[in-house]
Amino acid sequence: MEYLEFKPDGRLAKYVECYWYAFSPRPPFQDRESLIPDGTIECMFNFGDSYSQLVGDVREAVKGSHVIGIRKEALTISQTGRQHFFCIRFKPGGTYPFFGVPAHLFANAFHGMSDLFGKETGELEERLYHAKDNMERVGICDGFLLGKFSEGIYEVEFAQKLVPALLAAGNIRQILTDFNVTHKTLERRFGRVLGVSPMEFVKIKRFNRAVHAMYGCEFKSLTDIGYSCGYYDQSHFIREFKRLTGLTPRNFLERQFTIVQVIQPALAKG
Repeated sequence: MEYLEFKPDGRLAKYVECYWYAFSPRPPFQDRESLIPDGTIECMFNFGDSYSQLVGDVREAVKGSHVIGIRKEALTISQTGRQHFFCIRFKPGGTYPFFGVPAHLFANAFHGMSDLFGKETGELEERLYHAKDNMERVGICDGFLLGKFSEGIYEVEFAQKLVPALLAAGNIRQILTDFNVTHKTLERRFGRVLGVSPMEFVKIKRFNRAVHAMYGCEFKSLTDIGYSCGYYDQSHFIREFKRLTGLTPRNFLERQFTIVQVIQPALAKG
């Protein structure tokens, strides 16, 4: 499988993590793959075959171009056809100035691109599909997003300022004091801009560090990984991991999900 990442225009750097391209003429993944929580929201322009979300044993087709909201738990997908994507990966809170829709309204689900961009979606898809190469696609997406700025930039910048402080502190109480906000205000802003609560976001990023360490073989044991990533003990590590993925850390690692290997660069940035 070919996978490439591209930087956005510097004016978008606060909001867009990267653009990425993936192509494979044959199914690149296992029949069941785990789309884990990673703190991002992505716009997926799909020029290949449709794939499916698996809910139990029921397959629900994810057709055409779509948005994957921030995930509070892993989604199971099955992609058994030709893969051809060009996508926008947003930083935490990065969609708010462009969509103008509270991020919690489309969390943990797939939504048709037209639900958020309306009639503009079809024209944008056409331009991206017929572009001569990926650098032209980058320019098209840069121009589209720069033309979509709306109100809410202050909200995003406030939330993004809170994120590193929250991850460093690991608790809400210190943040409320340092930023002079109430718990209710903090919850409301995080839900609107990022799509999850502050503590849900902390748990997702802690989980991301653990998954990155697991796939990087940086530690001698899963217990060492748990402690290094901020879990209180092994039972805490297992409990949170199962809540996010439905699997224990050991079972998750044994599955060796291909898609998790592909997104390692994104996890490393978290």
